[in-house]
Amino acid sequence: MSEQALTSLRDYLREAGNAMPLAQVQGYLFALICAPAPIEEEQWLQEVLGGHAADCDESVLFALLSLHQDISEQVYETGFKLTSNVAVAQRWRDNLAADAELHQWAQGFVLGVSYYLEPLLSAPSCPEESKDMLAQAVTVLGLFADAEQFSIHAANSGQDEQAFNDALVDMMADFSLGFAELIELTAVQSGLFDDEPHWET
Repeated sequence: MSEQALTSLRDYLREAGNAMPLAQVQGYLFALICAPAPIEEEQWLQEVLGGHAADCDESVLFALLSLHQDISEQVYETGFKLTSNVAVAQRWRDNLAADAELHQWAQGFVLGVSYYLEPLLSAPSCPEESKDMLAQAVTVLGLFADAEQFSIHAANSGQDEQAFNDALVDMMADFSLGFAELIELTAVQSGLFDDEPHWET
């Protein structure tokens, strides 16, 4: 997807009223692309566009589908690079601001992963070790969504907020790179999904 197309999509979403900001869309789609079962296009388009998908210009729908395809290719083929998708501010407070891309990406991720996280974490046949790894990955990837939780985890880590911010960004990069594989492993172990799910290879 070209920079120009991405900029046009960002501008449209900003002006569209109830639509998600672009960075939130990216986090949301990342979580959905990693899902153990597909989420219908119609459902996520409605969520992204604030219920206005039916009235939306075809070029916008095409741009969103292209973005979905781009993120899918990163997740399953080339390797997902978080910092290539969203801007990361140097100062920790800036990453938690309402209009910060990292904050919005994490908000989108938390919303997307909510479709399938609870069944995986409560599946009796899934080993506790896998559940712990999944819970940790989700916490790391979603922590910038909530300033209060960020501060609590920073305090528990024994680091100041800036050092914790820097470490967390690095961890997010690592966890996002392997998140789809972790979901696949946990989903198969849970017994809730077929051994041959929809994952692309």
